[in-house]
Amino acid sequence: MALAAQRNAEEVMAGLGAWLRHDDPAGEPEVVGHWRPSVGFSTETILVDIVRTGASGRCDERLVLKLPPSGPGIFPTYDFALQARVQEVAAASGVPAPVPVRVEDDTSWVGTPFLVMPAISGHIIGEVPVLDPWLVERGAIVHGHFLDTIADIHRIDWRAHGLGEVVPARDNTAEIARWRDYLGWYGGGDVLVPALVDALDWCGSHRPEAEAEASLLWGDVRLGNVIFDEVGTPVAVLDWEMATIGAAEHDLAWTLILDAIQAELLGRRVAGFLDHDAAVARFEARQRRQVRDLGWYEIFAMVRSTAIMTRIAHLRDLAGEPGLFPIAENPLIGILERRIAAAEGVGEAE
Repeated sequence: MALAAQRNAEEVMAGLGAWLRHDDPAGEPEVVGHWRPSVGFSTETILVDIVRTGASGRCDERLVLKLPPSGPGIFPTYDFALQARVQEVAAASGVPAPVPVRVEDDTSWVGTPFLVMPAISGHIIGEVPVLDPWLVERGAIVHGHFLDTIADIHRIDWRAHGLGEVVPARDNTAEIARWRDYLGWYGGGDVLVPALVDALDWCGSHRPEAEAEASLLWGDVRLGNVIFDEVGTPVAVLDWEMATIGAAEHDLAWTLILDAIQAELLGRRVAGFLDHDAAVARFEARQRRQVRDLGWYEIFAMVRSTAIMTRIAHLRDLAGEPGLFPIAENPLIGILERRIAAAEGVGEAE
């Protein structure tokens, strides 16, 4: 991921320390260390070590501080309150998520709203899963647990928890409109990849006639957004910034298409991972229903994920950094166009 503009860490830590002491004056919390685990154009994340030395004795803690990007980001806006509420509901429903999570909207502390939650120990899979040795050793176990976790998120009773008042609910028509807006925004008004606009138009004209009952969607369904224990069991599901309420097929298609893209570009998949049909079958068994129109959802997922990758490439270009791929000649566009052709009966699906 590209290096984005960063805030002055010492100033942020001074503000966070003051906020912690205001929140817990009896505990006398003190920031004793901090570092950034990664850098990029998504939310700015800082791991923070603190010590509380109040009447109850010394207590060491590690927290995660999340701030919106200090410059241009992947998305136009960031809603920490939404992320916090979804994490709370997920944890209460048996899906592992970091809690308690606090959101501070008062910008006087660190100059921007922020989110604080406990750091969870475990393994985070690298940006390219097939190149992660830890994952390669546990592929079958991790993949099975990952698919089950996705299905478990969709089984959360979002209505009972009042998430309809917090999380945007979008049917496929509204979701297509949302991504049409994104394609109008992500290049600063320029049409960076006309083929993406064409592909989104195809999705609009071929959208399924019916949708499954709406579910809570995680959104950014990636292995790298889960912390696993040493065995390969998820202990924390992270990064809920793309959470919505809609057809569960969106989440399943997202992870399937990312796996397919990796296989296409690198020529291999993680050993032990279920193939496409077996992964779908496992998801369906956990969901207790059959998925619908999955081919369309996979094409739409590829449009959305490629749009985000193009936004990142555009930001790198603006920052004068080398791109991971040429924007106008992105190899993913060829894969996308072949999938659309296959859906129309020309050629074979990837």
